Amino acid sequence: MNTNKTKVIISMSPEETMKLGEDFAKALKQGDVVAFYGELGSGKTTMIKGICSGLGIEGGVRSPSFVFLRIYKAENTVYHFDFYRLKKKEELLNTGYDEFFYNSGIVLLEWADRIEDLLPELRFDVVMKILNENEREIRISHTGQRVWSM
Repeated sequence: MNTNKTKVIISMSPEETMKLGEDFAKALKQGDVVAFYGELGSGKTTMIKGICSGLGIEGGVRSPSFVFLRIYKAENTVYHFDFYRLKKKEELLNTGYDEFFYNSGIVLLEWADRIEDLLPELRFDVVMKILNENEREIRISHTGQRVWSM
């Protein structure tokens, strides 16, 4: 993960994490890939719900844990992957997953650490850390030159 130009935000509640996602969505454009890192319960799905809301997708956003992928249609199509149940990255290799990484939608990847060496070179990395029951440290960076500002 690139540590240059990293934004660090402390979220005090799930509602703040959701709002951060809505704000972050404004910076996303077609073709963007966002890789989420963090332990179980760190707020990855909550932030993704906020991003989807910010992109005009209402309701029905949930983690695709059992199917790897959910597709949400709006002005920008959102491809929401969840690799929590992925045992070996080889399970993905023949599925055509990478076609989603290089198309005109926005790709959101939960548990990106499970496929680290398969990720596109240019992407946003969002690292979420549990500080206590409600507070989260959220680090957002881009592996290229793009900068996101609040």
